[in-house]
Amino acid sequence: MRMTLVLLAGGLMTMALAQDRDLPQPPGPPQPVESEALVGAYYFPGWSHADRWHCIKAMDDVLHPLLGYYREGDTAVADWHIKWALEHGVDFFAFDYYSHQGSEMLEEALRAMLESESIDQFRFCLNWCNHQPPETQDAEELRRFGDVVIDAYLTHPSYLRIDGRPVLMILSGYSFVRTLGVNGARAAFDELEARCREAGLPGLYLVSCEGHISGVEDIERGIEAGIDAFCLYNYPYAGSPVTGPGGEYLEMSYEHLIEQGRGLWEHWADHTGGRFWPTVMPGWDRRPWTKDQDLRRVGSTPELFEQSLVWAQEAMNDDQVVMIEAWNEWGEGSVLEPSIEWGFDYLEAVRRAFCETGDWPEGVAPAPEERPDVDLPRTDRWSFNYDPEGWQPIRLEGFRQSWGALEAVSTGPDPQLSGPKSYLPCDQYSVVEIRMRAEAPEEGTPEAGRGEVFWATTMGGLSGERAMSFDVPLDGQWHVHAIPVGEHPLWSGTLEHLRLDPVDVAEVRFQVDYIALR
Repeated sequence: MRMTLVLLAGGLMTMALAQDRDLPQPPGPPQPVESEALVGAYYFPGWSHADRWHCIKAMDDVLHPLLGYYREGDTAVADWHIKWALEHGVDFFAFDYYSHQGSEMLEEALRAMLESESIDQFRFCLNWCNHQPPETQDAEELRRFGDVVIDAYLTHPSYLRIDGRPVLMILSGYSFVRTLGVNGARAAFDELEARCREAGLPGLYLVSCEGHISGVEDIERGIEAGIDAFCLYNYPYAGSPVTGPGGEYLEMSYEHLIEQGRGLWEHWADHTGGRFWPTVMPGWDRRPWTKDQDLRRVGSTPELFEQSLVWAQEAMNDDQVVMIEAWNEWGEGSVLEPSIEWGFDYLEAVRRAFCETGDWPEGVAPAPEERPDVDLPRTDRWSFNYDPEGWQPIRLEGFRQSWGALEAVSTGPDPQLSGPKSYLPCDQYSVVEIRMRAEAPEEGTPEAGRGEVFWATTMGGLSGERAMSFDVPLDGQWHVHAIPVGEHPLWSGTLEHLRLDPVDVAEVRFQVDYIALR
C-alpha cells in the first residue's frame, strides 16, 4: 500500500491514495456449474477509489470483503468475481450503469469485466440507473443512450440474451411512459430496437427494473408501450413504517423481509400477466452510509437466504430468471460476494438452491492471501496553510483559503463548513478548538452571534442531538473557542467527521485560522 504522509502544523494526516498492492490472479480458470435457473446479481460499481471503502473499514459490526478493499477497474478483481460467481451458479451480473446525455459514469468495473480472460464463460447486461429528473426521460435521451451502449455493450458476445434479444434493464423504465405517454414511449422504444436490428441483433428485450412499483396503471401502460418484463431492484422497506433513509433508526427482522418479498412477487406476477422476475435480498444494513437514520434488517442467515431463493425459484416465470440484490452493495449490507464474516456461505446457498450437488467443482479457490487494504484518514488538526484541506462551504459567499485561514461571508442564518472524513476515537479527545474572528456588516447588528459544532460518528449521523453551541463575538478580533465535546453524552465511539456552523447571523465576514481536536 503506497501512502503519502502530509505534515501539518500541530498534527499528522495520513492519506490513503489508492489500493496499490497487486491482487494476484485466481489459481485457475473458473469451473462453472449448471444452474436450474438463470441467476443474476446486480453489481454496484462504487469501489474504484480507496476513500469509498473508509466507511466500511471503520465499522466493526458490518460485512467486510473477503477479497480485500479492492479497486474496480483491476481485471484481477473481475477474474475473481467471475470465477466465484460461475462456480456457485450465478450466471450473469446486471451492472448498475449510469449514463446521462451520452456520458458514462462508474464504468470502470464493467470495462474490466469485459477484459477478463473468463468473460467468454460469463454473461452480463446493463441496468440503466437513470436517476435524472423524470422530465429528462424523453426520446432524445434514449437516442443518446443507444449511441453509447449498442456497439460498446449490447453487441458483445457475452451480453445476456433472451430469445436471442439483448436484455436491457432500465431502472424505473415506466418514467419514459409518464414523460412521453404510451404512444410516444412505444415509438422511442421501437426506435431503439430498430437500431439494435441495424447492428445485427434480433431485437431488444426491455425490462423495467423498479425501486418500487407505483401501481397497476404504470404496469399496464408500460406493457402497452412495449416493456417485456418487470422486476424489483430491492424492497427493504416493505411492510415497515419506514419509507426511506433520513428518518430514525429502526430494526426489523430479515425473516419478515423475505416474507414481504415473497408476497410482492406473487402480487406483481399476477398484475403483470406473468411478466415478473423475483428478486432476493441477502440482507439490509445501511449504517455505513446512513448511520442511525434508516431501517436495518437483522437476523439474516444463509439458511433464511436459501429459503428465499427456493421461494423465488417457485415464483419464476417462463424466462426462468431470478435476480439477487446485490453482488457487492457493501454500503447497504446487501451482499452476495464472499465476506470475512460469512465466507462463501451465501454463495453456497445459491448453489444448493439451483445446482445439482454432483456438479459442484472441487477445491473452489479461496480468497488470495495477499489482499489490497486501505488506511483510514486520521486528522486531528486543520491549519489551512495551503488549501481548505477538504472543508466544503454551504450557504457561504467568497469562500477561499488565504494566508493560512479560511474566509467567507455568511449568506443567511445557517452557514456551514463541512469537514472531511477523519476517523478518531472520541474517548481520546475532549475539546474541539477553533480560532476564528467574525465581523458584523454594519451598526445595528448584534454584538455576538452563536456558532455550533456538529459531529457524526460511525454509528450516528449528523443531527441536532450531536452538537454544541458557543458564543461568537462580532468584533473582528481573533478568539479561541474551546467547545467541551467530551462532556456531551453522544460524544462516543469513533468520530467520522465534523461540521462547523460559524455564526447564525447573515452577512458576517469571518476567518477560521485552525480547527483542532484536543
